[in-house]
Amino acid sequence: MESMLYNTDAIVVRNLTYGETHAIVNLLTPTGLVAAMARGAKKPQSRLAASIQLCAQGKYSIYQNTGMGTLQQAEVTNSRRGLREHLFLAAYASYFCELVLAVAADRPDGSEGLYRTFETVLDRLTNLPDEALTTRILWEVKVLMQVGASPQWTKCIHCGHEDNTLVAYSPSEGGLLCESCFATKSEHSIVTPAKLPNVLENLRKVPAQRIGSIRLSEEVTKAAALVLRMQLQEYGGIHLKSQKFLDDLESDNLLEEFLSTEKTPVSSDRVSKASKVSKRGVQEKCDDKN
Repeated sequence: MESMLYNTDAIVVRNLTYGETHAIVNLLTPTGLVAAMARGAKKPQSRLAASIQLCAQGKYSIYQNTGMGTLQQAEVTNSRRGLREHLFLAAYASYFCELVLAVAADRPDGSEGLYRTFETVLDRLTNLPDEALTTRILWEVKVLMQVGASPQWTKCIHCGHEDNTLVAYSPSEGGLLCESCFATKSEHSIVTPAKLPNVLENLRKVPAQRIGSIRLSEEVTKAAALVLRMQLQEYGGIHLKSQKFLDDLESDNLLEEFLSTEKTPVSSDRVSKASKVSKRGVQEKCDDKN
């Protein structure tokens, strides 16, 4: 490979310490994933220190020879510092980054669409922390599309009939079932809320950049999380440790405690003692930005 210096927009999706003062960063760019050595970035006064933080975004200059590139300089345009200051948001951000690492192609074979969608979900997580769970659902729906494991959620996965009577999820077939097919396959299926098919299909079809506030009831949120987790694992082949950690946080209702006091950083002691807070049931709606 011919040596070259190139500039690119990028988001940090992984940061590994190398030696005492260096770091290896994985960057998602509009043309795919790239790894680069950031020499001296771990030094307290390093000019690269801010640019290697998880979820930081900006303009990166990389010198590429054979093997791994070297990060020469960077201008951070969005630090997303808030995603690293709170345990819960950091957990979501880490999971989102792991997901994109699992599905994105290496440069130059990547997708600008995936880059823009990832940028959008990180901004949603930053700006709408109270919708962290639904932002996770949105991101998982988009990831399933990226890996070719997303069914048409309003069509029966068994008979192909499209209607409003899809009533269950079939793990063995990877989609939702209508009432007739469910009657013959109920033993291995999971009953789902009536509104779930339209919610998932709207999230699948509408570009992430056009989706505003997402308001789902607790019943639909839980069902969507379960269905998407099974779909990602069984049909996307994606198994992540950070996913299990997030599931534990959500099942213990610790996230709601954080959201009720989100303006104050949460200490580890407070997390361990967080009380359960009931969710507010709200209307199923996926607002489409004009």
